[in-house]
Amino acid sequence: MHVGTGGATLGLALAPAGCGCANAVPVAPNASANVIANFDTENFMLQRYHTGCRGGRARSRPFVTWLQQRNPLDLRYGTYMNFALDSEQEMIVATVRRFAEREVRGWAAAADASGVLPPKLTAAGTELGFFVDAVPASAGGMLDGAYNHLTRALRSYELGRGCAATAALFESNVEPALAVAQWGSPALQTALFTALANGAIATTVRDSTGTLQVHSDASGNGIRISGRIGPAPGLATASHVLLLAECEGAPIVAVLDLAASQARVEAITPSGWRYASWGVATLEHAHIDAEHMLGRGPLGQFATDWILAWHRTSLAARAAGVAAAAMEHAERYGNERFQFGQPVGNFESIIRLREDSQTAAASARLNALYAGWACDQLGATPSVTAVHNAWDAASRARIIACDAVSKATIDAVQIFGGYGFVADYPVEKLMRDARAFEALLGDERLERTLRARNLVNTALVHT
Repeated sequence: MHVGTGGATLGLALAPAGCGCANAVPVAPNASANVIANFDTENFMLQRYHTGCRGGRARSRPFVTWLQQRNPLDLRYGTYMNFALDSEQEMIVATVRRFAEREVRGWAAAADASGVLPPKLTAAGTELGFFVDAVPASAGGMLDGAYNHLTRALRSYELGRGCAATAALFESNVEPALAVAQWGSPALQTALFTALANGAIATTVRDSTGTLQVHSDASGNGIRISGRIGPAPGLATASHVLLLAECEGAPIVAVLDLAASQARVEAITPSGWRYASWGVATLEHAHIDAEHMLGRGPLGQFATDWILAWHRTSLAARAAGVAAAAMEHAERYGNERFQFGQPVGNFESIIRLREDSQTAAASARLNALYAGWACDQLGATPSVTAVHNAWDAASRARIIACDAVSKATIDAVQIFGGYGFVADYPVEKLMRDARAFEALLGDERLERTLRARNLVNTALVHT
C-alpha cells in the first residue's frame, strides 16, 4: 500500500481551479443564484445553474464555463467544494478498514490484556507499509513526492476504529521522518531513514510543561539536556526521538539518538493504549550536536507549529475513529439486548445518547479531514501565517475530537450498563483509550489560552 503520493487529494473546503470534478457544487457568491439540482442513484451533482445577468434576464451556463470565469478568490473562499474520494483514497480507506475490522480488532483485546504488542501485528503493519510511508523511496521507504496529510487522516480514522494503540504505533514514524526531510542535514537524513527502513521506531515527544533542563553547549550551536522525557507511545522501543522543547526561552526542535545519548529508557504500561510500547527516558547532560538540531528560536517555533499541525491532525482523526467505534459497538449491543419485550436500542434515551455521540464523531472526522487538507496546502515553503493557520485548524480539530471521543466512550459504557465495565466487552477499553488523546502533546485549551493572552499583550505593547 502506497500512501502519501502527491496525486491523492480531497478538496474538503475547495479544489483548484479547473478541476471540474463531476460532483462539485458551485455557489455563485454575491449573485442571485437559483441552483437547479438533478438527482440520480449514484450521487448528487449539479448539472447547470442559473444566475442573474444584465437586463434582468436569466440564462444557463455550463459549470466549467462558470468556473473558468470566476475570480480565484471566489474559489478560495468556499464556492467550490468536493467531498469525493479519489480512486487511490478509496482503495486506501477500504484496505485499512478491512485490516482494522478483520485483524486489529481481533488481536486488540488480548494485546490490551497483556500490554504487549503482538509480533504478527507488527509484521502486518510492515507488510502494509505503515512504518515507512513517510520515508523517501530513494532511502528505502514508500514516499514518492509530497506527503498527503488528508489521506493520512482518512487512514488514521480507520485505524482508530480498529484500536488506538495500533494506530499510535503505525503513525509514530511520520513526524520524525517528515521533520528530518524538511530541516535535517543530509547526514541526519541518511541515519534516520536507514534506521526506519530497517524496522526501527521513532516517536515524537514534547516538553509542554517545561520540566527539562536544556542549555546551550560550549559551541552555542548544540544543546545539553537533563531530565525525563515522556511518557510517550513507542518510546520504549524507539531508536530516535523528535523532541520539541525550549532552550533558554527559545523553542527548539531536535532529533535525539537514544543510544548515543545513553538515555535510560523504562517501559511502562498505562491504562490506555496499553500495548503501544509506552516508555519514559531519563537524560543526564545528554548532548545534541548541531547536526541533530532542526530549528531554534524563530525557526524552532515555526517548525514546532508545523510539526504539531501534522501530529494533531492525526490524533484528531484517530480519536474520531475511536468515537465512531464506540457507537458502533453500542448500536450493535442495543439491537441485541432486549428488555420489556424490545431491544434497548429502541428506548428514546438510548437513541439520544447514540445520536448525539454519532453527530459529534462525524463532526470530529470532518474537522480532522479539513486540518489534513490545510496541512497539504502548505507546500514546501509556506509562510509563517499559513503554518499558523494549519496549526490552528489542527488544534481545533483535536479539541473537537477529544471532546467527541470522551463523550462517545462514556455514553457507550452507559448504554452497555454494568457490562460496559467488564473486560469481556469492548467499550471499557475504548473509554480507557480515550484519555490518552487529551494527554499527549500538552493541554490543548491551555495552550490556546496562553497564545491568545500573548497576542493581546503584544497588541497592547504596540499601541
